[in-house]
Amino acid sequence: MPAPTSPIRPRLARAGAPVVAALLALGLAACSDGDIDDAAQQAKDAASEARSAIDNLKAQVEDAKAEADAAQQRIDDAKAQLESLDDSAKAQAEEAVTAAQASVTDAQAALEQAEAEGTAASQQALADAEAQVADARAELDAAKANAAGEAADSLDQLAQQLTTLGDKLETAAGS
Repeated sequence: MPAPTSPIRPRLARAGAPVVAALLALGLAACSDGDIDDAAQQAKDAASEARSAIDNLKAQVEDAKAEADAAQQRIDDAKAQLESLDDSAKAQAEEAVTAAQASVTDAQAALEQAEAEGTAASQQALADAEAQVADARAELDAAKANAAGEAADSLDQLAQQLTTLGDKLETAAGS
């Protein structure tokens, strides 16, 4: 059985509607056209700045992703050159290249996160990846000191590529 309705409710609604309309009209009348225009322009400017920041971050992330891909190619090249080293230098170089590969993989994951989210958490992931790339670079420099010939050149090229990647990660993290 439906609940009985009170005839007072519809009367209150009919009587209250003009009061609410009058209050709204008074509130809107208090705002000048200039105030409304200023608020609308500020909202447009804020949206434009946000769009620009997002576009800038996307461009920096794409640039860093290209560097990460190039670093991955350098890793593959370096691995091929390690065969010419003696066992001790080869072990150190392989460890450094493995660290470089892990840092590039983490950098790529952080870049994917930044591209998808663009949040403070992704900025921290980019900063962490940058630190890992710097550590891998230091390991490569140490391994390069014990390498010679094409292997040393390949490790040097990889170290340079990681430096560039680190710079791009820093730029993307700072956005």
